Amino acid sequence: MTDSIDAHARGRTTARLGLIGAECTGKSTLARELALGWDAVVVNEVVREFVVAHQRAPRVEEQAAILREQQASEDAAAMSARTGAVTIADPIPLMTAVYSVVYFDDSSLVSQGLDRAGDYDLIVWCRPDLPWIADPGMRDGPRMRELTDAVIAERFIAPLRERSEVIEATGPLATRLALVRQAWQPKAGPRPT
Repeated sequence: MTDSIDAHARGRTTARLGLIGAECTGKSTLARELALGWDAVVVNEVVREFVVAHQRAPRVEEQAAILREQQASEDAAAMSARTGAVTIADPIPLMTAVYSVVYFDDSSLVSQGLDRAGDYDLIVWCRPDLPWIADPGMRDGPRMRELTDAVIAERFIAPLRERSEVIEATGPLATRLALVRQAWQPKAGPRPT
């Protein structure tokens, strides 16, 4: 498991917290709420911006570019953040690889996504125990949310845990916030509450 001290020794000046989970599992809400209490920058989901811009879901041949753009957005945010700040990835680039597996049965991006997992001081797996509330735009429904969560559980959690600490966020927002704050304290040092 990657220790946060090792991550900082590699020259990072900001801590990194990454979110994973299927759509409508509270990732963005959790990221926003965490950022309110911390010196943090939230890196938003590139695929969501793609859907809004193109009014459609990405095709299989567009997935690699989306993953690279997610990585670049996160790196740029971390580079521009103040020393000691937290970069919150909503979600980590690996989620593009997860969606490639779920929607296209394409595993070609998995190793690239997993390669960066060790860069996070903590990865939070948002579980689908929240009520389904569709966001405007392209949403596939609770059945796809459950399938995506199952793929994450079966194919991605074990290799993620080899690279970083992973916690599961369940329950209402207040419970999720408390879980993340509790896990964060010993990993990346004291943060504002």
